[in-house]
Amino acid sequence: MWLRLGGALLITILVMAALEYFGVSSLLGGRSAEDAQHDLDGRLSELFWFAMFAIVMTMSVVAALRRWSGHLRRAMTIAPLKRRNVA
Repeated sequence: MWLRLGGALLITILVMAALEYFGVSSLLGGRSAEDAQHDLDGRLSELFWFAMFAIVMTMSVVAALRRWSGHLRRAMTIAPLKRRNVA
């Protein structure tokens, strides 16, 4: 699971870097690369990316907990002790 999440994050970063390198992002946005960079430097952009990271990490942890919920329930319960018959 963590390998898939890391792979998806790596691919996303590589695609964003390639778009920026080839100047495609300026074609899609309708503004120059300098204007786009200036707009991205704001606090709102940082908050947006932090929120995206938090959502992705939360969902991956929730998925892992759901997958392992049976194991966790068994680990958290205390098994009754068996009495030994001492004669």
